[in-house]
Amino acid sequence: MYITIILILISLNCCTAQVATCTDDATNNPPNVISSSSTKSEGNPTWAASAQTIDQAAVHSIFRTMASFVAEHMDIKVLAYSDDPPNLPPQNDKSKAKGVLLIDNRDTDAAASFVHTVPKFLAHLGGYSWPAAETAKEHMFCVSHLNLVAKAIRYQEPFIYANSLSPELLNQHVELPNLIMGAQIRVTPFLEHAKFATKAVANIQAFGKHTKSYSDMYAKVLKNKFAANIRIWAPSDARSKSICKGQYHL
Repeated sequence: MYITIILILISLNCCTAQVATCTDDATNNPPNVISSSSTKSEGNPTWAASAQTIDQAAVHSIFRTMASFVAEHMDIKVLAYSDDPPNLPPQNDKSKAKGVLLIDNRDTDAAASFVHTVPKFLAHLGGYSWPAAETAKEHMFCVSHLNLVAKAIRYQEPFIYANSLSPELLNQHVELPNLIMGAQIRVTPFLEHAKFATKAVANIQAFGKHTKSYSDMYAKVLKNKFAANIRIWAPSDARSKSICKGQYHL
């Protein structure tokens, strides 16, 4: 089975023992993309196979990135959210959002937001364990730009199942306490569209959609934002009805 994991890095600082940045198989900071095969935006990018498969708690990009989440590292503060978290029954019918924020508590300007779609994945301090049934299904995205990302996540009304963020970090990033406390979105159109750039001047756009918005994310929102050919199909689970009507060719 094959899975694609997309990583976008903004903060270029890193530490060797305690990690709060997106990392590749060799614990390097990838500026663009990584998966069971990896590529970087340096020079002429090419794909290379990862040293291990995604289910191995070893030399693999996801394990490297999440090392300070699945095991205790005092300088790395975390916040994790999921509608179907590890070791708990399904929690949230409003949102399908799943992900982890990692923030280095030291003065290193290092942080990462890791977004995925894998149920029961990434137990806090519970060791790395990959659900084998999800290998062929899921995708991940990692980006280090906290305030804009936290605001986009807040529009998705996530269920937070792990949080060790310090008061100092919350004071530095205004959207993090809003996310943790579940500050309600009261202003129409109940859509969030954030734009920012990496240190390598790669442009990134983040979208969030509140449950009060009945606009289809693909057919209404993204179709109006991008002039591109995209095919999208999203099956629903047994708990919530998909708003996708099948395949969209935008």
